[in-house]
Amino acid sequence: MATPAYQQRPTAELAHLAWCLLVALRLEQHDGRATSAVQQHLFIMRWLANAQKRKLFPRSVAADILWLQAQGKLYGFRANLRSKVDYIYRSSSGTLASQSDLFRFTYAVEALKSMGWDDHLVSDQEWNTAQAGSAQISALYTRKQALASCFDDKQMLTRPLILRLTGDISGVPALFEQCALTVEQQNDENGFFVFTVL
Repeated sequence: MATPAYQQRPTAELAHLAWCLLVALRLEQHDGRATSAVQQHLFIMRWLANAQKRKLFPRSVAADILWLQAQGKLYGFRANLRSKVDYIYRSSSGTLASQSDLFRFTYAVEALKSMGWDDHLVSDQEWNTAQAGSAQISALYTRKQALASCFDDKQMLTRPLILRLTGDISGVPALFEQCALTVEQQNDENGFFVFTVL
């Protein structure tokens, strides 16, 4: 499936779309509805269908609405649409940039997971002996020890954090950039793509 438009161009229109959806969902929950993951999913899908049918938002966000609907249809409630919409809001409105480095890194990882990526925290021994699996599986590998030692007690990144990835990495730099994190791709090793968070 094509890369969702929000990964390429966070805009005020996207922030507005996401904000409206999040507020509508919160009002629904306040009224005692949409309390379970399935109910939230159904509400968001109905809300998106209504927004598309009634053309409530500018044409510039039509692709984003269609992408969210496609994710919801493909993965059902496991698509975790609420998290995706929250990510769109934070990355489009600029509120994400004001958070700590660790928060933004965690947010980037959660965004990848919500898009179907596998997330693996591995020991030093596993890191040193690992060989990349299937190139078809999008996965992120982080050393536990490095994750613990690269951030200080104020959750700021104090030294580069090395990540290994498999699968389609085309959207990864843009994702980290939207989370106000700088990443540089390094030479591949043991079949992994390697990125350093600076």
